Amino acid sequence: MATYFAKVDESNIVLQVIVSGADFINSGKVGDPSTWVECFLDEDGVINPKKQYPGRGCNYDSNADTFYPEQPYPSWTLDGNYDWQPPIPKPEYVEYDGNNIDLPWLWDEDTQSWST
Repeated sequence: MATYFAKVDESNIVLQVIVSGADFINSGKVGDPSTWVECFLDEDGVINPKKQYPGRGCNYDSNADTFYPEQPYPSWTLDGNYDWQPPIPKPEYVEYDGNNIDLPWLWDEDTQSWST
């Protein structure tokens, strides 16, 4: 059965993701099999994205068997759930004329603040 595999480098950064059978990966035709991590289907064929589906540049934590995205900004820290957290929580809404308006927020690394 074909499934998804991510090739990770020595720093556990995802280099590429392919659809393949485990036999092909284990054959060594695409390099050292130990550099490939099955990343999308478990042994029962059930979707199991290991936190998130990996893409090029994502990180892989082999101890937690989890993929997570690149650090979005230098000031953000990784929490125990493998989510990047800003130093200041993102506001939920803006109050305008007595109404709560949900706006897209942008992080400004230089000022360490959120803006709309």
